[in-house]
Formats: sequence, C-alpha cells, structure tokens
Amino acid sequence: MSIVPSATRWGSPTATKHALLVHGLTSSSHTWHKVAQALVAEGYLVTAPNLLGHVSRWSNDYRIRNIAEDILPLLSGGQQYDLVIAHSMGSLVTLNLLPFFSRSKIFPIILIDPPLEQDETIIAQKRLMFTDAITNIKNPEFYMEQNPRWSREDAVWRVLATRLVDPNLIQFIYQHNSPWSFSHLFGTVPPNIKMTVLLADPKMNPSGHLKDIQPYSHIRTQIVPGAAHWIQQDFPDVVVDVATKAVKDATVKSVL
Repeated sequence: MSIVPSATRWGSPTATKHALLVHGLTSSSHTWHKVAQALVAEGYLVTAPNLLGHVSRWSNDYRIRNIAEDILPLLSGGQQYDLVIAHSMGSLVTLNLLPFFSRSKIFPIILIDPPLEQDETIIAQKRLMFTDAITNIKNPEFYMEQNPRWSREDAVWRVLATRLVDPNLIQFIYQHNSPWSFSHLFGTVPPNIKMTVLLADPKMNPSGHLKDIQPYSHIRTQIVPGAAHWIQQDFPDVVVDVATKAVKDATVKSVL
C-alpha cells in the first residue's frame, strides 16, 4: 500500500489528540485552515489529506470507494483519531472508511452537508457548476463576493484548488458513481462511532437533505441557520463547537 503523497498537517507531532479532516469535490486540504487552527489551539495534531483528483493527484478510477482506499495509509499502523470531520464529497469518502476505523475507542465523526442522494437533474446541475469552476478559473474577489463570510485566504485557497483539479475529474466522478446514492451507508456505522451531520440552511441551496438522514435514528443532525454549503468556512466556530462537544460526549461514554 502506497503512502499518501499529499496531506497538510497543523499542530505538534507530540500532541495527545489527533483529528482527521477530509475535504470535498474540487477543494483541497487547505479548505480546513480555520477549523484546523482552532483545533490546534485545543491541543490537536490535525491531518488533512488531498484526495485523488485534487492537487495534481490524478487517477483513472474515481469511484468513491477507491478515493477512500487511497487514504487508508492514514489509518494504518494502529493510528487512531479522536475526531474526524468531513465536508461534502469527503463525507462520502469517510462513510466508505467506516470499516477501517478503530473499534477500540468511542469517537465522533462530523459530516458537513453531505450530498447523499442525487438524481439526474441535480447531477446535471452539479456537473455544470463544477466544470465551470475548474475550466473558467475565477479570481479571489469572485469567491469573496459570492461568499461574504469568507476571508481572502479562503478565496485564495479556493482558486488554487480549482487550478489543481484533474480536468477529467468531474466527468468521471459522476460516471464512476452512478447511481449517486450513499445514505444507506449510515446503516453501517459501528456503535463506537458517534456521528453528527451538519446541514446547510435549507434556504441556501444545500447539498445535504434531512429527509435522507431521518430513517437513521442513531445519526444526530443539526441545521446551521444562514449557512451555505461551505459551513466550515462560513461558520468555523460552529463546526469546532459541535466537534468539541461531541468529543466530550464520547469521552464520557468511554468512561461509563
């Protein structure tokens, strides 16, 4: 098994707590800079991989399962995480990693606005949106205007990420994952993983939908009012607060 060639880390290698952050489609590890820095302040070593198809890491196989398997080295050698947070497509990657996480401790996973179920109409819209993002490169000012809560650093990292995406990724990601249906994976969450899904405001054109999660009563859900799809950049404090509380809850359950 090959070593993951691209990942960003924040924090001290001697930190006693370790978090794994997984980015979404056409993004990069640096999506997490706000959340990562806040977690480092709380004593975490934070690892964020760059997924296949991103940051010049190209492939011929963009099945979500294969993208997940590519980062398995980050779970090897007894590596355990106290916290996992994933955004958008990264949530689907994380759901495919469930069999490989440690079963020896209770810990939380936070999924941010996951696109669990998409029909052909939605896929056609997303295909156009993502294709435009990587073929008609925007400047930072465009993203700051579209996302008033973003800092210039957010926007610059977004521009860089779109420049480094495999030109074939958007075409293949939908071809290789048809039909686009992942909510059934909630049925595979082991009892030691306490999962929370943060959803964007229904008024803000979210990718995640409460109806896709409601059949799974063991999954906690929380809608973030006023948040669009990029909750970790619009409201990083909410993400960190939810994650911190989930870790404390998991610690209590471990003691009990």
